[in-house]
Amino acid sequence: MLVVSLWGCGYRPLGAAPPDPQVRPTMAIPLFANRSTEVGLEAMFATAMINAFAKTQAVKVVPGDREADLVLEGKVRSLANTSVAFDSITRSTVRRVTLMVDITLRQKKGDKVLWKDTQTLQEDYVVDPNYHLGEATKTEGIQRAAITLAQRVLEKVLLVI
Repeated sequence: MLVVSLWGCGYRPLGAAPPDPQVRPTMAIPLFANRSTEVGLEAMFATAMINAFAKTQAVKVVPGDREADLVLEGKVRSLANTSVAFDSITRSTVRRVTLMVDITLRQKKGDKVLWKDTQTLQEDYVVDPNYHLGEATKTEGIQRAAITLAQRVLEKVLLVI
């Protein structure tokens, strides 16, 4: 009964879509800028954002900013790897990737900045003595960080739009 009465007064869960799809703003999410030395972060972070926003009905993600009402831009400022666990004095078994990412949400009309933030993310990953497996686990750690960032940004942007 309480749920029905709350819904009737206009209350909706965060990110609930307006009933008319024409009301939804359109959002472009271009490739992120990458100021780190790690290759491929541009697409990895943009893809995580696109996937997160595509799951909500609050905005319609569009491929280019020409037809977008909003543009979500990001820049990976830095990436650092540090060892956090060892099995001997010289061999690291767990490393931590730390990323610093700038995010800006712009309204195209008037080029107005609606929201801007810098996020720091950390993810641990297991180091493998095999170089290729070690790189794969590092990439998985970075992907987890990208997904975490996308979820944080989604929650904040839904409060702004």
